[in-house]
Amino acid sequence: MKIGEIATAAGVTTSRIRFYERQGIIPSAERGVNGYRDYAPDLIALLRFIEQAQGLGFSLKEIASIEIRTGEHIVSCTDALAMLAEKHKSITALIAEARDRKARIEALMAELQRNKDAADSAI
Repeated sequence: MKIGEIATAAGVTTSRIRFYERQGIIPSAERGVNGYRDYAPDLIALLRFIEQAQGLGFSLKEIASIEIRTGEHIVSCTDALAMLAEKHKSITALIAEARDRKARIEALMAELQRNKDAADSAI
């Protein structure tokens, strides 16, 4: 399949495919005698997986470390569950950190508002 066909089928841009190829995220395409890239149709599933994983917050480095298989499920359920559990853990920690930061900001805002109100009433 040509790059445009693969891009359309996977819902990505051709430049993204070229980028993934340069970065080693996807295998290099075969080149025809005309110099055009010729991709295997099973690349569609991999590109969709990469997009889904990035949408869930996985970096390309994390995605590249995954063992990709052939067939309907390109990542084993065991590997996927382990990765998702680790991502869930890190996101839970980020949420806790953000909530703590929010509470500290709100406390500082309240203190500054009280100081401002006291200064304004002293005038």
